[in-house]
Amino acid sequence: MPMKITRQNSLLIAAAIVVLGAAAYFMWTQQSVPDTVTVMNEGPISGAQATFLNLIVQLEPIGFNPAVLTDPRFLSLVDIHVGIVPEAPGRVDPFAPL
Repeated sequence: MPMKITRQNSLLIAAAIVVLGAAAYFMWTQQSVPDTVTVMNEGPISGAQATFLNLIVQLEPIGFNPAVLTDPRFLSLVDIHVGIVPEAPGRVDPFAPL
């Protein structure tokens, strides 16, 4: 039994075609970021290493203010080191049956 194409169905089909066309247009015309990596060594590089290096390049440089080390609050910090008491070693395989 053939399906009747009503005005509402034809509008939905037209809207779907327009949305799919717009999505395809944006996907194909979108400029991609070039995958260029400068490596200092001469050895081969894997895809994971290249991705990692590209992410490092994209990160903002991290700055550190060394004036923090001369702040009176930093200089007043006290080391609360707690000594570790040595104990006798246990069984070689603690999960082995007794």
